[in-house]
Amino acid sequence: MAATRETPAPGTAVGDYLIERLVGAGSSADVYLARPRIPRPAEPHEVALKVLHAGEAGQHQARARFEREFEIASLLRHRNIVRMYSHGEMTGDGRITPWLAMQYAGGPASDILIPRPDTEPDLPTIVRVASQSAAALDHAHRNEVIHRDVKPANILLTSPTLGEADAVLSDFGIAQFLDDTRPLARNGRVRGSIAYAAPELLQAQKLSPATDQYALACSLVEWLTGKPPFPRQTAFAITYAHIHDPIPPLTSRRPWLPSSLNSVFTKALAKDAADRYETCEEFVTIIARTMRDVTPPERPRPARRFGWFPW
Repeated sequence: MAATRETPAPGTAVGDYLIERLVGAGSSADVYLARPRIPRPAEPHEVALKVLHAGEAGQHQARARFEREFEIASLLRHRNIVRMYSHGEMTGDGRITPWLAMQYAGGPASDILIPRPDTEPDLPTIVRVASQSAAALDHAHRNEVIHRDVKPANILLTSPTLGEADAVLSDFGIAQFLDDTRPLARNGRVRGSIAYAAPELLQAQKLSPATDQYALACSLVEWLTGKPPFPRQTAFAITYAHIHDPIPPLTSRRPWLPSSLNSVFTKALAKDAADRYETCEEFVTIIARTMRDVTPPERPRPARRFGWFPW
């Protein structure tokens, strides 16, 4: 039986912060709600404290990704991009564990917007979150940053009440600058989430802002239909589909969606990055305009049964 990983107890001091509770657990880091020990005018009274797992802290690649997240996100000032406040290291048991203090979004990740098989998408919230995410990405691109891992799990919401929630783009751990020439894949492994990965990323080719646009389009397909563009059983099959298969029409999954959306997504998900839209905002603006007067059909309620039915 695997040992349970110990997490800091409420009240534990990490740098200038006091942990209140665990709010998210990932494969390489945990995220805590924390408060500054001494209030600062430039910081809110609640922050998200991301702490690298002790086992990961000794791994050079994990530490580099952690440091890169703070370095790149700190350069970007936009209301829909997670704000970074400070970073440091805590020591204990002979280990040095990095941590980051950043904006606490307050709501869930946007994968909560993915409709279940028995529900329809929340169109107003999806359009708002997509528009704000597009604005955040275009801001990053104007500052020569490519996110490289756009997906619903990395777009946070600022409120648990979806009608009031705004988008916050997070997790810049594998982001890169446009002029970065370092290898995009190591030992044949792609860095990023394959379900949302553009063909050029999967083939270790030169990336561009259109690479993030492709991932945002994949996220929108999932928000609208419940599945990413190419739901396949294996990573190899998903990769092959991104590179070779035609884009499935959205109306094949949601017949009530405007048929004009099919061509919009065909362009945003073009195999050749040069064939996509100029900006993410241009792409999402067309979607917002198209969806303005669209209302999902009501799902019929299950019929009530009466009487006695023997087994």
